[in-house]
Amino acid sequence: MKDIFSNIEQQIENIDAKIEGIVQDATDSKNYEKLNQKINDMVNSSTSAFEKGYARAEKVVSAQAEKFKSSFEGQKEQVKNHTEEFKKASQPAKPAKKDLFANKDGSGGTALMVVGIVFSSITLLGIFTLLILSWVPIAGGIFAIINRFILLPVLSIFIIMIIGGVMMKGRGARFKKYIQVLNGKMQAEISSLARAVNKTENFVRRDLKRMINSNWFKQGSLTADQQTLIVCQGAYEEYQTTKQRTFEAQHRQEEIQRMHDQLPAQAREIIQKGEDFIKEIHGNKVAISEYDLTIKLSHLESILKKIFKRVEKHPEVVPQMRKMMDYYLPTTIKLLQAYVQLDKQAIQGVNILSAKTEIEGSIDTLTLAYEKLLDDLFEDIMLDVSTDISVLNTMLAQDGLTNGDFENMNKRGAE
Repeated sequence: MKDIFSNIEQQIENIDAKIEGIVQDATDSKNYEKLNQKINDMVNSSTSAFEKGYARAEKVVSAQAEKFKSSFEGQKEQVKNHTEEFKKASQPAKPAKKDLFANKDGSGGTALMVVGIVFSSITLLGIFTLLILSWVPIAGGIFAIINRFILLPVLSIFIIMIIGGVMMKGRGARFKKYIQVLNGKMQAEISSLARAVNKTENFVRRDLKRMINSNWFKQGSLTADQQTLIVCQGAYEEYQTTKQRTFEAQHRQEEIQRMHDQLPAQAREIIQKGEDFIKEIHGNKVAISEYDLTIKLSHLESILKKIFKRVEKHPEVVPQMRKMMDYYLPTTIKLLQAYVQLDKQAIQGVNILSAKTEIEGSIDTLTLAYEKLLDDLFEDIMLDVSTDISVLNTMLAQDGLTNGDFENMNKRGAE
């Protein structure tokens, strides 16, 4: 491709040289009669050469473009295939139907019922026959005994087979209904299953337990509250994990609430007001367009949350919170509200920009004050730690276990 365009450029340079030579020859010979004709002939021949060159270039470009397009389409299809494979690999494999449900359709119950009906009919016919023969004077007693002790018990067995077949057939029909309600999902509410088979929820629970015990639902389980059927072991484990996390979160919330209820009234009031102030600060932060200020306000929110967490754990610090609650926080809210109003102005002149800058500076100052207050709230821990360390050092010195004492003991041992 590069050679083609280099050739065209060379031809253009040759045209320039040829025209210059023709003009120079005419000037030298003072013969201008055929000058125009020579130039036209040269231009025509050069134009034909250009057309051939550009046609060739066009073919090469088209071929290259088609090749690139084919390569691009191939890469695109390859990326699509890799993406589909990644999606399939990242999604958990759905259990096959045969791994979840037994192949039960009630046909066994139908067969049992048919057998019971046929043999019951035969047995009944035998009973009626022997009942008639029992009136025979000589052997009638024998026929009566056969009826009572043999045929009637056998008839009872066949009747039980009929009843069992009917129950098995009905259970198979309900099993199919349950699977239809699941419709590919891994769990279903007992209430939905009960409506599908037109039975009570208690009946459905007993029915499902029998099916689970008989391995009709191969991985089936009922939840602890017996309100949901889960047909996949993985889904049941996920349910158990979610339930445990929910229980732990609820337990933590109850513990927090219990600790909160045990706080003195003043501490509870301060914490509630503090949460309200933090919500207002957050609301104003969302309405502000200045990125740097929003970052500062996020830091301020974090400091305030730590302060009120400290109050919750140590209500004795409440007296240190008075000025913050009565003046600093309300002033912070007023400044932020004023900033939001100024920030909404479409045209911001010198006065507005100056006011916004002053408010930002005040927020910086207030943040430093809150950081200092948070540090002061931990002063008691610092004093306790310092006291413990001081007592520890004194005891170590008395027992001769400090660094200086160790060095003296080593020197005396060397001597």
